[in-house]
Amino acid sequence: MADMDRWSINESLLQSYRSIFISSQSFLLAVGAIVSGKSGVVLYATAAISLVMIWAIWFPVVRSRHLIVDYYKFGMMDFCDEDEYVNKRDVRDNANRQFKIGTNWRKTRKKLDLYTPILVSLVWVVLVIYEAYLAIKQ
Repeated sequence: MADMDRWSINESLLQSYRSIFISSQSFLLAVGAIVSGKSGVVLYATAAISLVMIWAIWFPVVRSRHLIVDYYKFGMMDFCDEDEYVNKRDVRDNANRQFKIGTNWRKTRKKLDLYTPILVSLVWVVLVIYEAYLAIKQ
């Protein structure tokens, strides 16, 4: 399989993972907003599930996928293997220097893969604090 084919497949997977994340988090946030003030247990459970999805699934999966995209985009196959590039920071940093890549966090990636999940997490924290405030107030 040609390197551009591998890049294209991995780029498509990355876009799909982002879409799945945004859709699932939008749904869960809607559920959280609807039950806020009505059912603390459902809100807390939904928030817990969402935060686990963000921090245990979203970040590791999307981060490794965008590193794989870079691996094929910049043609690093002769320099190191894919697993080393993704999992060994020193190998990745050395390869990036060879190919004059300052960082794997480009502007779009920061917005979609870093800022968006952090902002969604903050919305969950606000909803949970608000729910706790309502429970104390009663």
